[in-house]
Amino acid sequence: MRSNPTLIVIGYNRPKSLTRLLESLSKAHYPAEGGVQLVISLDNSGNPEPGHVAQAFDWPHGEKRVILRETRLGLRQHVLSCGDLTEEYGDVIVLEDDLFVSPFFYEYAKHALAAYENSPKVAGISLYSMQFNQTASLPFMPIDNGNSETYFLQLAASWGQVWSRENWRGFRQWLSEHGTDISNVKGIPPDIRAWPESSWLKLHTTYLITHDLYFAYPYSSLTTNFGDPGQHMNISSSRYQVPIRQQATDYQMGNFDDSLAIYDAYFELAPESLKRLNPRLRNYDFEVNLYGTKECGNALQLTRTQSRGELNFALSMKPMELSIAHNIEGEGIGLVRQPVHAPQTAESEYELYRFFYKFPTLKLILFAVRERLQGLLESKLKGMKQKKAGPSNNTPKRPDSAALESGNSRAVSNK
Repeated sequence: MRSNPTLIVIGYNRPKSLTRLLESLSKAHYPAEGGVQLVISLDNSGNPEPGHVAQAFDWPHGEKRVILRETRLGLRQHVLSCGDLTEEYGDVIVLEDDLFVSPFFYEYAKHALAAYENSPKVAGISLYSMQFNQTASLPFMPIDNGNSETYFLQLAASWGQVWSRENWRGFRQWLSEHGTDISNVKGIPPDIRAWPESSWLKLHTTYLITHDLYFAYPYSSLTTNFGDPGQHMNISSSRYQVPIRQQATDYQMGNFDDSLAIYDAYFELAPESLKRLNPRLRNYDFEVNLYGTKECGNALQLTRTQSRGELNFALSMKPMELSIAHNIEGEGIGLVRQPVHAPQTAESEYELYRFFYKFPTLKLILFAVRERLQGLLESKLKGMKQKKAGPSNNTPKRPDSAALESGNSRAVSNK
């Protein structure tokens, strides 16, 4: 029987954020037996306040340990050092200080660890449910996966993650063999490749890509992110706030090999899943590029397009894959060979907005039109006043300059 996973809280210089996370941890549900160890690791910021918060926090569920780093490690090295605590503690749940947990996060983590301990494709467990594709800057909606609590995504989790000792050893071995230079690794989304050198997450995600591994993500999130200002965020943001679980459940964890909901690092559904859902696709070798962020070259791809392809589907159901799964013929999605990065027209941008979001209300449209017309009117009145005022009486007239300006104006208009 596995021992209870250890909680590891990572902080730096956000005492209010740390207090909020610790309070949410204190209200969560934990096993009656065995106790739960809490480790609070604080990087050196020169500010003693986070340390005071950590030392004063009462943890009634087991042993509490506070690690105050003597020198500044930086985010990458700090997270790596906390992951290395798996050698001492075994299974760990890692939480950065701008998170907030569901009361049932610990129950979920224990069930997920037990379910995937022998799954060679699962390299970690996320407590956060992704609802936004950062690479495409569009909403993400995983398809239904039966009674499973999880879907699978080739993106390492950083907003609440669970690692076994074996999970972490696999990543650490890869990192020691390959180092931090990932410039020659293919298949990394461009936004992830552009993350700063202080990012440990892009290294972990690269490890997943090179070994075809995945994290198990929950449909119902067990953490949410407050987006507090910190090392990589200058202003607070609610962009990554998601609903968190408020009720206990029986935690049915889907088997990876039977799952339909398997996504790559671009948040694109696996071709094999679509082939299982729509037999018309079974004889095709293709890539899925519905968000349009992959460089597919001349490869056959399922993508958003108005072009006629070998097969065509309507861009109508949500998530997009369901139009393909249910063979809804129409326009908007095609199985084609063509470059994706053609300039978007105003019409295609509008259609994309209309699909992912919704039509603005008549009231909102009228308000926007009124604001636009008012701005144009004010600009025109200002121009008329300036024209009526004319040049200052104290300004000497220079016909030669006027002629020169007129000539320049004609020259510009003829370009």
